[in-house]
Amino acid sequence: MNDFVVSSLKYRPKTFDTVIGQNHVTSTLKNSITENKIPSAILFCGPRGVGKTSCARIYAKEINKSSIENIDSHDLSFNIFELDAASNRGIEEMKNLIDKVRIPPQIGKYKVYIIDEVHMLTPQAMNAFLKTLEEPPKHIVFVLATTEKNKILPTILSRCQIYDFNRINESEICKAIVDICRKEEFKYDDEAISIIARKSDGSLRDSLTILDRIVSFTNKNITTEKTSELLNVLDNESFLKLSENIIKNNLIPVLIQFNEICDKGYNEKEFLTGLANHFRNILIAKSKESHDIFDFNNNLLNLFVEQGNLIDNNSIIEKISLIENSIFKYNLVENKKLLVEITLMKISKSFNHNEIIKGNLPQKKKVDLKNNIDKAPVKIPVITPAVDEVKKQNQEEFSNKKEINNEEISALSLSSIKLKKEIIAEKDKEKVDEEKQSSEFDKDQLKIKWGKYSKILSENGNNSLSSLLEINDPIILEKNKISFTVPSKSNKKEIDSGKENLINFLRAELKNDIIELDVIVDKNISKEYYSTPQEKFEKISKLNPLVDQFKNDLKLDF
Repeated sequence: MNDFVVSSLKYRPKTFDTVIGQNHVTSTLKNSITENKIPSAILFCGPRGVGKTSCARIYAKEINKSSIENIDSHDLSFNIFELDAASNRGIEEMKNLIDKVRIPPQIGKYKVYIIDEVHMLTPQAMNAFLKTLEEPPKHIVFVLATTEKNKILPTILSRCQIYDFNRINESEICKAIVDICRKEEFKYDDEAISIIARKSDGSLRDSLTILDRIVSFTNKNITTEKTSELLNVLDNESFLKLSENIIKNNLIPVLIQFNEICDKGYNEKEFLTGLANHFRNILIAKSKESHDIFDFNNNLLNLFVEQGNLIDNNSIIEKISLIENSIFKYNLVENKKLLVEITLMKISKSFNHNEIIKGNLPQKKKVDLKNNIDKAPVKIPVITPAVDEVKKQNQEEFSNKKEINNEEISALSLSSIKLKKEIIAEKDKEKVDEEKQSSEFDKDQLKIKWGKYSKILSENGNNSLSSLLEINDPIILEKNKISFTVPSKSNKKEIDSGKENLINFLRAELKNDIIELDVIVDKNISKEYYSTPQEKFEKISKLNPLVDQFKNDLKLDF
C-alpha cells in the first residue's frame, strides 16, 4: 500500500494560525467568530493556491465549534457541503442545492455550503441562486471562492462580505518550504529554495507541488543545479556572469554563454524575461532603501550592488526596454534564437565605456569643440573697437555729412540715429576684416581637411552627411571660394544644413577666415551616395546576399 501523500495535502492548514501570508483575512474571520457576527454569505477571491478553500473549510468548522462545546470535529464535517461550480454549473444543480438548503443541521448551529470557482456558474444559475442568497435561512452560511471576481454578478457581490487574498511573498514561501524540508529531513540549498519560490509565482500550493517533483528528481538532495535543470530556469549566478560581460562590452563571451544556455534546453523567451528581471534587480540594488525588496542573501545582494555601481540608471532602463521590445516580437519571428542574439548584440553595444562610472552618479563628458564640430559650431571672435574710438570716429564721419537728400539732418532726428548705426557697423566690419586671416591653400590641403571633417562627422554618428561629403572632391574656384557638386537638391539641402559648421572648420584648419562654399547640383554625376534605407539595403544585398535572407527571416520591411 502506498502511504505517500502530496505535500500540498499533507501540510494543508488545519487552523487559522497555520495559514500562511493571509493574516488580514484570518484575523478578521477569528474576530467575527469570537463576537458571534456570522454573515450569511462571504466571498473569498484571489489567485490560485493562496489558501481560499483551506480558509473556507477552517471557517466552516470553527463557526460550529463556537456554538457547541465538546463536539468532535469529525461530526461537524457532516454540516459542511462542498460544491465545485466548474462541474456543477447549470441551473438544475443550483435548484437541487436550493432544495437542500431548507433542511436544518442535525448537529451544530450552521450548515455551511462551500462553492468553489463560483464564477463558473452560468448566468441562469447565478440568478436562481440570487434569491436564496438574498433571504437565506438562519442556519445557512455560504462561503464562495473564486479567482475571477469580475465574472460574478454585481447583485451577488453586493450580498457578500468580500475578502481579498494576496499572493504570498517569496520569503514566506521559502520559510514554509524550509520548514517542510526540515521535517522531512531533505537536504537543500538556499538558492534552490528561492528558485522554487520564484517559480511558484506567489502560490504556496504550486511551490509544494514543485517541491515534490524536485525531491523525486534529486533523491531528497535539493541542489541549485538540479533545481534549475528541472524547472528550466537560470540561476542568478548565470545572469550575473552574463551581465558582467554585457557591461564590459565583451560580445563574444556573451554569445558563447547564450549558446551554452540554449544547448541545455532553456527556452529563449524565458531567458529574455529572466534577463530583463535581472537588470531590474540591478537597478533596484543601486538604492540602499530598496534592499528590503529582495529575498536574496547578503552575498548575492552584494554582487548586484557591485554591478549596479558600474552603470548608470538610464543605461539600465535602456537595456530593459530593448529586451522587452524583443519579448514583444518573440512570437512574430521564425528564427527566435537569432532574435535573442541580435538583442544581446544591441544591449552589449549600447554600453558605452565612457558611461561606465565609479559610484552611483555618471561622469560628465568633456567636450572637445574641435573634434565635435558637428555638434558645437566654431564661433569666430568679433573684435569690437573701444567705445571712445567709436565715438571719435562717429563724430568725424557725422561732421562730414551735412546733408542727406538735400535736407539738413538734426542731431536728434531718426535719420541721424540710423546713420550713426550704419557708420558704427561699417567701421566694425572694417576692423574685423583687418584682423581676419587669409592664408593661401591648394587643392591637396583642402582635400585633406575636407576628409578630416568627414571623419569627425562619422565618429560623432552623423554617417549620412559624412558619406555625402565623400561622393566628390571640393574644387577651388577662386582664391577663397570653394565649390562642391552633388547629384540632387535633397543632397544640397542636407549639406546646407551643416554648411556653417563645415565652413568654420575649414577656416580654422586652413587659417583662412574668408573661405566661402558654394554647393552646386548636377544630376549627371554618378550617384555613389545612398540616401534612403531602400537604396542602402539594395547596395548591401549586392555585396552580401545573406543580408536579404536575414531580412526575410525576420519579416522586416522598410
